[in-house]
This record gives sequence, C-alpha cells and structure tokens, in this order.
Amino acid sequence: MQDLHGSSLFGDVTGKPAETLSKKGFAEAIGVSAGRVSQMIAGGLPVEPNGRIHVARGKAWVAENVDPNRRRASLDGPASSASTPPALVSHRAVRDAAEAEIARLKAERMGRALIDRAATLRTIESRARFERDAWLGWVNRAAPDIASTTGADLAATVAVLDRLVRAQLNVLADLPLDKLGASDDDWQGDDA
Repeated sequence: MQDLHGSSLFGDVTGKPAETLSKKGFAEAIGVSAGRVSQMIAGGLPVEPNGRIHVARGKAWVAENVDPNRRRASLDGPASSASTPPALVSHRAVRDAAEAEIARLKAERMGRALIDRAATLRTIESRARFERDAWLGWVNRAAPDIASTTGADLAATVAVLDRLVRAQLNVLADLPLDKLGASDDDWQGDDA
C-alpha cells in the first residue's frame, strides 16, 4: 500500500500531496466549463478517489483523448495570448470582432439610429410613383393654360408636354440611387 502512495500516481516519493483540483478548478485551469469537465469524466477522464482531478494526469488525458479540432482549452494553463497559438488568436479575434459589430448594429437599430433597408426602398419607390403620377397629371392641367396663353393647338401642346415629361421621368428613373445626393449639374442629363 505504501508503494502505491509513494508512486507518481498520487504524489512524489517524499509524501507531498499530489496537485489536484476540483472539477471547477480543473475546468478553469484548462479553459473549459465545469459541464465540459463532467462530460470528459463520463468519457474516462481519471478522477482521484476524493473526486478531485490530478492536474498533470488530467491534462495528459485531455491531450490524448479530446479531438484537437474540438478542443478549445489551453493545456498549458488558463487561456492567454501568450499560450494560445497565433492562428487560434486570429480566428478568435475575427469572431469576437464580428460578434461585436453585430451587437453594435443591433443596438443602433433598436435605438433607431439605423433603418430597415427594405422599408427604405419601399418608401423610395412609393415616393417615386407618387411624383411620376403627379407630373403626368400636371401635363393635363398645365396644357390648356399654356395653349390658351400662346395660342397653340391644345392637342399639340398636350402631346409635346407629355413626350417631354415622360422623357425626363425616364432619365430620372435610370438614375442610380447613389447619385441622388449629387449636385444638380451632375444628374440633369446631357442636354442640361
């Protein structure tokens, strides 16, 4: 019995107690949750008779039995930038930055600093249809006044105004949305 206690399984030969941790302490030491350590115990992680985990044996078991692609823990100690491989740091940094950006956008949207793209496009299209219909109606309202003032034929005046207004509406419809903030000289067309 003494030989067993003197072996490296339970401590060194001088009788010093083995370095053991509770499930929670071991989880913190390797950078996983206590629930994940429970899963590892169910999968064969060696546990001392008192329920504690021998740190060196536990880390060795994790290194041998946990798939490196699924392992998020650092077996050299708590997660830190010094002990984490550079590739893992960059993936974590990218993921964390993306999650932070998503959270920022959600906060801005909830705070009404951002607007819904689909709703904005529906509003723009609705306004454009309204303005198109207003200009086409204007031709029929303005043509009699223009014809009587100039002495022109009413039908000819309506036809000319209708053609000119429709041509201008086509120019405006072909204009990309990003040009709407430009100066008048930038988007009036070639004949302006």
